[in-house]
Amino acid sequence: MDQHLVVFKEVAERKSFSRAAEALHMSQPAVSQYIASLEKELGVRLLERSNKFVELNKAGKIVYQYAQQILRSYDQMQILVSDLQNDPSGELKIGASYTIGEYLLPKLLAELQERYPQIVPEVTIGNTDEIGSQLLNHEIDIGLIEGNYSHQQFSVEQFSTDKMYIIAAKRQPYKVEEEVSIKDLEKETWIIRESGSGTRKVLEDFFKKHCLHPKRVLTFGSTQTIKEGVEAGLGISLLSDLTFAKEIQLNKIQKLIIDGTPIKRKFSIIKNHHEFHAKALQVFEELVKQKI
Repeated sequence: MDQHLVVFKEVAERKSFSRAAEALHMSQPAVSQYIASLEKELGVRLLERSNKFVELNKAGKIVYQYAQQILRSYDQMQILVSDLQNDPSGELKIGASYTIGEYLLPKLLAELQERYPQIVPEVTIGNTDEIGSQLLNHEIDIGLIEGNYSHQQFSVEQFSTDKMYIIAAKRQPYKVEEEVSIKDLEKETWIIRESGSGTRKVLEDFFKKHCLHPKRVLTFGSTQTIKEGVEAGLGISLLSDLTFAKEIQLNKIQKLIIDGTPIKRKFSIIKNHHEFHAKALQVFEELVKQKI
């Protein structure tokens, strides 16, 4: 591995010679020497320096982009060679959209740790768009998403089907056994997820399909907050039945009987399909498919 690229990457990301030196456990003069040597080899200046920070110039941005790829490929090579002789191990960066990350993933990780204690999962939870973007930028190794996220760089495989219901507080004047009309829903305050959420997309499609224009819409950034809002009588919402099983059991909220529900959507695995995948990723993917 080229140490010049390692040092350059640290300086570029930390925008400081001193902070890069500290991270690499090197002296600042040594870091400066590596950068100067790389610039001399390439015959071009890569960094613009000031008293407060270091910034990449145009040439530096090109070198940084390729340095990331080269160092990532080197790490990948080490992992794959190690996989030939050893049990699955090492860090596995998993991204999951909120419904999956908060309600399905914990059980999967518990099973993963029991079977393969040498695998160290690092989990990021975000909306579907955020997880897709992180995979695209190689910030995670695999994504578990709700709904759709397509990109030519990705392979997408469905692993489960989710059922979504419209829910309301028990105190609201709906009887469990009676069907509620679409027009009645238009009069309600709706509590919805933020833009980019898979749940939000399903609800927007439902509104469009039924020409539904709610009188009032509130946007909340988490499923838990939405559930608490519904329970308090703040409004109604559309959520996966995975998310409110406890609330139903405790008789705090109710599922409304509405034509066209439950709404079904896909849960999918997304990966960068042009890359070799470590054994840790492979066994986690198989676990997801087996357990759901």
